[in-house]
Order: sequence, then C-alpha cells, then structure tokens
Amino acid sequence: MKIIFLSSVFTIFNQILAFQQFYSPHPKKIRYSVSVTQQKDDDYDEQIMPPTNDNNKPEEKFKMREGSTGSSSRNNSELSTEQLMLAMGTSPRRIFLSLLSATGIALAGNLFGVTSQLLTLVPEDTVAASGLDTYFPRGDFKRCREESYSFLVPKEWVADTTVALAKAQRNVKPMDFEMKRRTKPASLPDSAYGPPGNLNKRGFSEQGDTNVSVIVSSNLRDFSLRETLGSPKSAAETFLRLSLAPEGSGKTATLLNAEEDTTRSVYQFEYDIDRGQKGPPLRAISVIAARNSDTLITLTVIAPKEDWGELKYARKLRRIAESFRIR
Repeated sequence: MKIIFLSSVFTIFNQILAFQQFYSPHPKKIRYSVSVTQQKDDDYDEQIMPPTNDNNKPEEKFKMREGSTGSSSRNNSELSTEQLMLAMGTSPRRIFLSLLSATGIALAGNLFGVTSQLLTLVPEDTVAASGLDTYFPRGDFKRCREESYSFLVPKEWVADTTVALAKAQRNVKPMDFEMKRRTKPASLPDSAYGPPGNLNKRGFSEQGDTNVSVIVSSNLRDFSLRETLGSPKSAAETFLRLSLAPEGSGKTATLLNAEEDTTRSVYQFEYDIDRGQKGPPLRAISVIAARNSDTLITLTVIAPKEDWGELKYARKLRRIAESFRIR
C-alpha cells in the first residue's frame, strides 16, 4: 500500500516538474537548434545555388532566419497553460485525480498513522458505531468486535492463533444427518489477544501470562446477574472459588474489589492469584455480563502482578476492561 502511494506521489511530482521545465524558456537550446537548422539549410543552398560575390545577401538571409526563429520562440512562450499541459500529455483533471487517489490510498492504508490520528478527533462512540476502529487503530487501541460483544485491545497486541484455529474448527459443522445441535464447550475462549510472542514448533503463539480472553457460556435458562449470582461480591467469591482457584488446585485467589457498573449492566471485580511454585503471582480484572437471559459472557484481563505496578501499563490494562460492551 505504501509503495502504491509513493508511486502516485512520484507521478504527480514528475508531471509538475515536466510542466515547469516545459514552460520555462531555454534560449541556449533554441539558439543551438536554430544554428543546426541554419547550417543544414546553408549546406543545402550551397549545393543548389551558384556562388555569389554579393556579401549582403547571406547577411540578409541570416537576419531573416534569425528573425523567424525569434518569432517562433515568442509563439512558444505565448502558449496557454492548457496547451502546454496538453503537449505534456497531462491535464488539470488528471493531476486532481492523481492527488485524490494518492490521498485515498494514504487514508485507506493508514500511511504513517494519519488515519489513526484523524480518528482521535472523532468521539469514541461515533467511531465505535461506524466500525472504523476495527480496521484502523484509534490512538493506541483497536477494537475487537464479535456478534455479541466488543472491547478494545492495544494496537500492538495480536490474536491468539491457537484460539483462532480452534474457533474456526468449532464453527465447521460436521455432516450429521441427525442434525443434532451441539453446544460449544465453555472452557474454550471465544477470543483472546496478547502481546506478540514467540511461535512454538506447531506455529502457535506463546504469549505468556499477559492476555485478555472472553468466554461465552450459552444455553442457560432465565439467567441474570442479580437474580442468579446475587451481589457483585457474592458473584466474585463464587467465581474465584469455583473457576479460578478451586480446592486442590494449589492456587489462592484474593478478592480486591467488586462492583456493579449500571451503565454497562456488568459486574466487575479485581483479584490476585497466587500460583505457588507454578509461577509468579498474577493480578486480573474480570467483567461478567448477561445477554438475552441465556448467555453469560466473561472478559478477563490478566498480567503478572509486578507489571501492574507501572501506572501507564496498568491504565492500559484497565482500559481494556472498561471498554467491554454487550451488543
């Protein structure tokens, strides 16, 4: 995309440069061409005309030719702009279309981040409604948009290839004549993102302990946050005890905060996880939401506990959790 843009700009530059060179007078080149023409004409005259002793006639012939050449150069300098551009094979319309196409290519390719910077001038809700932030990062974040939810991730983060492959395989329906509806396992994330990591032998990314994932649990009956799970603190304790640190797992979960966000109709809680000898302690923020009274959606942002000590990085992780929305 950048190569196409640069070639378009180079074409426009050549057209403008050619126009300037053609429009500017070059008296030396004109004299040179005239002298060559004159020499050829003189040789031709010497061949067909007998020699003469009248010295005035050659001078008059030279003056006449010189005068005709000056008239020709004046006519060239008096050509209109449209005639000069036509002689170069271009036109104002062609230059305008070249500039327009180069601008379109630059915006479509987000050349030098210009499209991302322009999107920061537009309110976030407007950009989210248009869906442009799914193709172009808005500032430092891009949007992951699925059928039932959406959230922001840092623009440098990438999708987990393992989850993407498993999701693609899961969406392929087998040739089953009974056409039985199969429920997807709740343990498999519906989407996952993280910092770029190394690839293992199978070509899958290994992103470490820093990531964001979304789990969708469907086929529930009459499900709601308040009536099914109770208060935010009660829901958080149940979530930690049954899902993250069940008995015998060797993990210890400590709840730091639990609250309800009525504007998004979600529960959000923050907690620490001590994994003992299995790895360094982690800190995470989970957001849970109910959709259509039959689906529970859980987003979890997790990173090593020491990384949360950096304020700028912690704000980036919290921004992910705060951007989670049900569609």
